[in-house]
Amino acid sequence: MGSMSSLSERVAALSPAKRALLERRLEARAQGVTPDRIPRRPAEQMLVPLSFAQQRLWFLEQLEPGLAFYNLPLANRLTGPVWVAKLEETLNALVQRHEALRTRFVTTQDGQPAQVVEPRRPLTLEVIDLGGLPEAERETEAGRLALLEAHRPFDLARDALFRARLLRLSDTDHVLLMTMHHIVSDGWSMGVLYRELSALYVAAASGRPAALPELPIQYPDFAVWQRAWLRGDVLERLLSYWKQRLAGVPALLELPTDRPRPRVQSFQGAAYAVPIPRAPVEGLKAVARQADVTLFIALLAAFKVLLFRYSGEQDLVVGAPIANRTRVELEGLIGFFVNTLVLRTDLSGSPTFREVLARTREGTLEAFAHQDLPFEKLVEELQPERNLGHNPLFQVMFVLQNAETGVRMTSGNFAPQLNVGTSKFDLTLSATETEDGLLAVFEYNTHLFDTATIVALARNFQALLEGAVTSPDRRIGELPLLDPDERRRLLLDFQRPVDGRAGTLLLHELFEAQVRLRPEAPAARFLGQSLSYRELDARANQLARELREQGCGPEVCVALCMERSLELLVGMLGILKAGAAFLPLDPTYPTERLAYMLEDARVPLMLTQERLASTLPPHAGRTLCVDSEWPRIAAHRDDGVAPLAVPDNLAYVIYTSGSTGRPKGVLVPHRGVSSMAESQARVLRIDPGSRFLQFASLSFDACVFELVVALGAGATLCLAPQADLLPGAPLLQVLRNERIHILLLPPSSLAVLPAAVLPDLRLVVTGGEACPAELVARWLPGRRFINAYGPTEGSICATLVECQDGTTAPLLGSPVDNTQVYVLDACLEPLPAGVPGELYLGGVGVTRGYLGRPDLTAERYVPDPFRAEPGARMYRTGDRVRRLPDGGLQYLGRVDQQLKLRGYRIEAGEIEHVLLRHPALQEAVVVARRGPSGEPRLVAYCVPRDGRWPDAAGLRGFLRESLPDFMVPSAFVLLATLPLTGSGKVDRRALPAVTAGALESPAEWVAPRTETEKTLARIWCEVLELERVGIHDDFFELGGHSLLATRVMTRVSTAFHREVPLRWLFELSTVARLGAELDKGHEGESRPREPALTRVAREVVTVPVRSDSAA
Repeated sequence: MGSMSSLSERVAALSPAKRALLERRLEARAQGVTPDRIPRRPAEQMLVPLSFAQQRLWFLEQLEPGLAFYNLPLANRLTGPVWVAKLEETLNALVQRHEALRTRFVTTQDGQPAQVVEPRRPLTLEVIDLGGLPEAERETEAGRLALLEAHRPFDLARDALFRARLLRLSDTDHVLLMTMHHIVSDGWSMGVLYRELSALYVAAASGRPAALPELPIQYPDFAVWQRAWLRGDVLERLLSYWKQRLAGVPALLELPTDRPRPRVQSFQGAAYAVPIPRAPVEGLKAVARQADVTLFIALLAAFKVLLFRYSGEQDLVVGAPIANRTRVELEGLIGFFVNTLVLRTDLSGSPTFREVLARTREGTLEAFAHQDLPFEKLVEELQPERNLGHNPLFQVMFVLQNAETGVRMTSGNFAPQLNVGTSKFDLTLSATETEDGLLAVFEYNTHLFDTATIVALARNFQALLEGAVTSPDRRIGELPLLDPDERRRLLLDFQRPVDGRAGTLLLHELFEAQVRLRPEAPAARFLGQSLSYRELDARANQLARELREQGCGPEVCVALCMERSLELLVGMLGILKAGAAFLPLDPTYPTERLAYMLEDARVPLMLTQERLASTLPPHAGRTLCVDSEWPRIAAHRDDGVAPLAVPDNLAYVIYTSGSTGRPKGVLVPHRGVSSMAESQARVLRIDPGSRFLQFASLSFDACVFELVVALGAGATLCLAPQADLLPGAPLLQVLRNERIHILLLPPSSLAVLPAAVLPDLRLVVTGGEACPAELVARWLPGRRFINAYGPTEGSICATLVECQDGTTAPLLGSPVDNTQVYVLDACLEPLPAGVPGELYLGGVGVTRGYLGRPDLTAERYVPDPFRAEPGARMYRTGDRVRRLPDGGLQYLGRVDQQLKLRGYRIEAGEIEHVLLRHPALQEAVVVARRGPSGEPRLVAYCVPRDGRWPDAAGLRGFLRESLPDFMVPSAFVLLATLPLTGSGKVDRRALPAVTAGALESPAEWVAPRTETEKTLARIWCEVLELERVGIHDDFFELGGHSLLATRVMTRVSTAFHREVPLRWLFELSTVARLGAELDKGHEGESRPREPALTRVAREVVTVPVRSDSAA
């Protein structure tokens, strides 16, 4: 039993690769099958096909020629005297022994790559003597030369792909630099090289032959065999597994980056290393043993949990390299055998870390059991959507360095920072076991990430690892990412404390305070008429008494449906003074929408104007026309009205877009808005002489902001008819005529307003949607510019920032007084700076909830776990943000499908609900897309019913019967079907881009027009084996892939007698676009510059190094 137990433990300790190999060999033995050995290729075969792995590297070299992405630099310190002639002899023996080191790569006439093995390829060992330098400078110069050597690119068609230099520091101190291209080597090969180099050198120095076994085959033999073996049933079996395993795989893991992803992937990178102490590593090993998994799987699981917490993506895909030497005859070869496995793990359902270990184990072992399918072949067969901006299938790599890779960390090595300044993926975690625990090296793309971001990520990984070891049965969303100090800083240092006295005045009491201070000052202006604070107060008092006589008081909702006028202000203040709440209704809204809101709010009374009364929908309550009935109302006393309401009573109800197809009413009490108004009057520096434009629609809470903030601070509120407020010349005229000081506009309206000379305008406030930097730059000179943020549910304004320059888009800013802002994950845990999460609002500004919707209120208004006050709640904004290191908040988009457009918050579901009522439509999805000018716009993707294609004009007219103009999409794209995710939901990310204009019907075939287009179409037909190609047909949608792309562009270069870059076909993938570029007369593009050489001070070893004594 003891030996069986020992055997079980040894099997359990095997890496996934070794376990898969063991299972394969045991299965073969049980079936009495001996795998056929790989045969040698025919001696006369001069052009050898590339292996699948080589094929991809060759393709990448064609795409970005002349770079050092795939250089494999090695540095070996030799202590003791070195016999240079024997060392050179040894290196040449090594080159002669391994054909891979004598191979170059050519392109055949039809664009196919092939490898050619030179019979002999003498290597000259260049010796650079540094002994003449002062001793203190030799090490520095050796490091500089090592970096230069590492950055020197190879020409695959001409160069020897293995080179060496010897740096002499003294008679007994040398550094041997060897560089290979990855296309002829891999990590395992480095171990082979070191072993054989040592044996050959010792033998040469002693005059004895080296006792190296004869190689059964060479790498080109493997390439020929792989091409022949990987077909038929073998290929079908492997493809069947991987196609099923990767069905519906996400195209991109969207980690939070510091900069937008470049259109074409950059491979510039850096590395950051962090030691992980022995204690958590040993703890992780113990947890791994309990779960019957290896350290590789345990670290991979922890890394995937980190990626989940950073991205919010539950479908995690990570690449992992494997040696791919499952046959005995391959073990002693130098060559590029390594394969990359795509390891997918489902983290949905809030699993515990122990459950994630089990899921990761299952997927990893299955993947290793099907490792014989090359990654390159997998990409070719799956044909994921091409994108030059990122790697296909996965963008993050995990590596556990071990003996199989030939990489060992030993002391005494010459280890300058030989990272060649590249990163093949967005992020790679490379872990190596050390005597003290683990060394975790995070290699990252510097076009995406700052060093500070990766340092924070590494710190979070350590905290998560320790939490997983301590509590493996906790759900992964609850595992800590923050240490106590960072948690305290996020929850306390970036917040505004809540003052218990905040918001004690009612909204109209803010106005009444100004009446007492400056009764004769102008309160409002409209079309040449004005009311002083005293006059406005008197009229509002008269209306309040009328409303009280009609039964209006606390918690009673009165509809207010008026055009912009002085009567509108009287109506709003009169309702508030009566103790009631107002329901603002824009009279331009569709009748159906107004009727729904009146019915849903059950208003007993509506205030309106005589000219509107006949156009409004019927409702159960009474209607009071303030203008025509004013003589009777004016009979009431005009002195002060004793308050009936208290700060927690309802002030108003505003309807916002609803996901069920119906808008929902937000219940807003006095306290939060009153606190906000007092705070904003100070921040905006509004004084009694200020002139504030009233721009927003009555039904938009920005209108409440304008009215309450202006009148509560003693300013003059300037109103104008709707026609005079159209962004452009009419609005500009109002700003000039009224000498406006303060302007509040959504960015989309401000963008179309000419930046004319407006000497009186001293403050611009934007809000409601993302504000571009260009807008700040245009409007900031000579005035203040503030960007505000806040949903209706958070009492209008929750954060703001004063912009100092227009170089970057403004952030959401800092919380206003008595407001807390939290960036939380799905488990309501605070997230580290830089990690996206949902924005939650706390404090006095949190409103009451939704009218008649207790279910939705409970969903969006949740208990605040960070405040001690009984009953404290937070509001889930649905906005996706991240906190920057300085505490600022950056808006990233919507968590759900709610959209923000031109200052309006729009629920896509409401528009979709109306679209689906159209008899010609079967399915519909609405998203926000940026148009040609960069401005966001609504786009509706529609599937017609029974093949009928409705026109865009008809759809717009149909929508306008039920929706306001801002909710009508500006473009309609008609599709045969909507793209779906693996779970059957609509895949919004896979919806096609919108071409110029709205698509009315499927694109039609268009024949080539010019000679250039005809030549391109002919080449595409030949390569793709098609009868015809239209000028708007996409090469890749027609079945093209990377290898065919190289064949096409080889022929294009020949046909046009010029070198045409391969990348053009990826960027200009139709005949029309590629032809247009060719007709411009370009002579090709310049080769990209090599990454700048920079030496990094931190200790990171990124290349295999050994410490040997030379005899």
